[in-house]
Amino acid sequence: MSPIIRKDRIWPTIIVGMLSVYVAFGLIAARVASHDPNFAIEPDYYHKAVMWDSTLALSRRSAALGWRLIPTLGPIGEGSKAPLAFEVLDSLNGFVTNAHVSVEARQVAHAEDVTSAILSEHGDGEYVAQLPLARPGLWEFRVVATRGPDRFATTLRMDASTTGDAQVVAERPGDPSPSRAQAGTRRENEQSNVRR
Repeated sequence: MSPIIRKDRIWPTIIVGMLSVYVAFGLIAARVASHDPNFAIEPDYYHKAVMWDSTLALSRRSAALGWRLIPTLGPIGEGSKAPLAFEVLDSLNGFVTNAHVSVEARQVAHAEDVTSAILSEHGDGEYVAQLPLARPGLWEFRVVATRGPDRFATTLRMDASTTGDAQVVAERPGDPSPSRAQAGTRRENEQSNVRR
């Protein structure tokens, strides 16, 4: 009775078989990774990287301008539009009127779905739009307000729900927490006092 694989071909067959499994696994992994609905690439990221100096300059000009946003986001839900409003204040807490305000909204968990809108002014520095935000959770808003030569750009995050107004999220994962930093400093001081 003759063997299925001759003795002199056993090792080459094992090597070819393992390489075939490796290639098949790579193709399956690439297919799964490229069809992940939660995966997103920053649009026009290369141009933004090349223009990083101008992005930093805009950030500095926005900080020097001293404008602030007071956001309001109502309840969200499937099939309805959520009311989004920004009250824009200047450095003296006066209302910024006659500005052009635009927003890009994306849920952090589904960052490839981007919704954008131009907000209309409703008096006293309040700018309003209705956005089709279907899912509750953490949303990121990139806001640009322009009035004449002044241009203000900022990013803020809000935790939206289906039952009430969204809450602004000040701390992001990985950001240093002042309270934790102070607790760590106190602990180090206590340890140094014990050693003395």
